Amino acid sequence: MSEKLGQTRIVRLAEADPSDAEIAGWHQVRTAGADGIESGSGSGSDAPEPSASVVRWLAWDGDTAVGLAWVRLHHAEGRRQVADCRISVLGDGYGQGVAGALLDEVVAVAVADGRSELLTSTPVGSAGEEFLVGAGFALGADLCRLRLRVADCDQDALRATVKAVSDGYSLVRWQGVPPSDLIGPFAATREAMNDTPADAPDHLVWDEDRVRANARSAADRGQTLLTVAALGLDEEGAEVVAGFSEIALEGGGSVRARQSDTVVLRGHRGRGLGLWVKAAMLEWLIGAHPEVEEVLTACLVSNTHMIAINEQIGFLPINGERHYRLAL
Repeated sequence: MSEKLGQTRIVRLAEADPSDAEIAGWHQVRTAGADGIESGSGSGSDAPEPSASVVRWLAWDGDTAVGLAWVRLHHAEGRRQVADCRISVLGDGYGQGVAGALLDEVVAVAVADGRSELLTSTPVGSAGEEFLVGAGFALGADLCRLRLRVADCDQDALRATVKAVSDGYSLVRWQGVPPSDLIGPFAATREAMNDTPADAPDHLVWDEDRVRANARSAADRGQTLLTVAALGLDEEGAEVVAGFSEIALEGGGSVRARQSDTVVLRGHRGRGLGLWVKAAMLEWLIGAHPEVEEVLTACLVSNTHMIAINEQIGFLPINGERHYRLAL
């Protein structure tokens, strides 16, 4: 279905098999919409958990995509009252009512599905933040956003960090879905994200099905997930994913990559694993994907340890990000 907004059409996308034009339009807005309102899900991904669904829209001005939106409806225990969303528009689309029309679609779907709260986030001081405040969203957590310009990266320092292997640990890497013998341990470590600082905006429940769904959904959107993990042993001598770092390549010709989660299990912290896996990830990225010019990431302002790791590698702070909630 579609809704006309002046010369702009808001089109709800089919759940499967989007057209080539829709895929191209999605990437155009996603990569160019610097003031996009980002998801408050923690990972920044619009991949559904196995018990969740995602509804997507594109805003078109003629044959040109000028905005996008999605809403994720969670059905897992403990999350059935919430939905997260992303809205991103190009140019002056906020002032032209495009963002408002997209938000109306998001809210209508969330309310119809019985949700009581909508989560999202946006860069501090952006047109997106002004739009959210005006739409009645309440402020949640503050995040620090950082950017690494690959051309400025000290690759000799990266290599030295990777070579400084921590005793008792080894590195492994994969693209997309983890190897079958690591899916369970990887899911358990992703679930450790629930051990993040208390002001984290929301928690996702990770299991093997969600790990697979996350990789499949990213591939369906033309994205590529790269993961570097540090393998170690637990107290009983079983192999665990002691820590990992994940990056999403945007696809569609984008020169930008987005740092997703970096996690270290509580019992393995204090041994430099966070720095180790992030350095190994960047070394892999630079060697295998020379088209990538910059990497973006975000951390809770309270997570000073991870911010320091990012800055040690070469990330520099840019504008911050704030999470918002809307009562429905």
